[in-house]
Amino acid sequence: MRSVSGHRLSVLVSAAMAITDTRLDEIAAWCEFTEDLSEERRHAQRRFFDEDDPRPVRYWPGAGDDRSRQRRFLGWFMFDHQLPGGERAATRAARALYQGTAQEQALRAISGTRFVLAIVASVLPGRSVLLELEDDRFEIRNRIWSRSFTPLTAVVAHLVPTGRPGEWLAGPGWGEWPLRFGSHMRQSLRSFQPDPLEVERLLQSREPAEDEGRPASPQDTSFAEAVARMTAAARAAELTGLVISASKWEALVVKYMKGPDLTSFSEEIVRRVGDADSVEDIDRWLQLAMNIWNNTSQPDRGGKSPNELLRQPRSEG
Repeated sequence: MRSVSGHRLSVLVSAAMAITDTRLDEIAAWCEFTEDLSEERRHAQRRFFDEDDPRPVRYWPGAGDDRSRQRRFLGWFMFDHQLPGGERAATRAARALYQGTAQEQALRAISGTRFVLAIVASVLPGRSVLLELEDDRFEIRNRIWSRSFTPLTAVVAHLVPTGRPGEWLAGPGWGEWPLRFGSHMRQSLRSFQPDPLEVERLLQSREPAEDEGRPASPQDTSFAEAVARMTAAARAAELTGLVISASKWEALVVKYMKGPDLTSFSEEIVRRVGDADSVEDIDRWLQLAMNIWNNTSQPDRGGKSPNELLRQPRSEG
């Protein structure tokens, strides 16, 4: 019989204890579709999307499509929402799907799951991404991530430990955060950690309530007014990247309206802002940019802006 070195044995034991993407997908599918949780999912969705709030939702570009909304909900429902009795949906799924060692591995991984807003430190193309959260490091072996993210990108995700030192899997609902953090914010990123509900509220971008003491998001009725509002604010803040002519704003918006990924518009605005002092600060500039977007004529929609299309009677189309 061949002997096995201590190092080789530790590698084999570590691999045997690891949870895989396939198993995580099985747990996610059970949480999403099992009839046992259908009523609980309905109540949880009402809470996650804050459906009792009468204020209109104005999702950040790219964040409001059905698939991304449902994946964000699923991640929160699996790992954060508390079922009657105190159990998490992912925990119940693991107990229903697996037995013995497989169940122990899954439960251990679920209990170690973290929801983080972290920075891409490096990318190994075709293989993995290394995230940093101050002095924490997370290696995510994911080909999609390695093709999607670049260094200094901010990522928000549920991270599930595989059981191998330093290795993690990405849970449902991960996404690129549409802003770049300056070096001073990266050094104190722990103080900016949101929870999934806070992320969803920010992406929903509802009008603030009267007692919140925050200004309402701009809702001009013409393209010229929207550009003038942005120009005045950007000049006051000395953000020259956002002080551009009306014709250039129109060309910029139309370019991204025609593109396949609306989040690229948000990324463009964030690049023009540069280092931000806070999430609230970047949200202010995104709101001003969205005000321009919503008042820009769409060549493929009869020259009407999104705001005009929303205001027209349903009988017109």
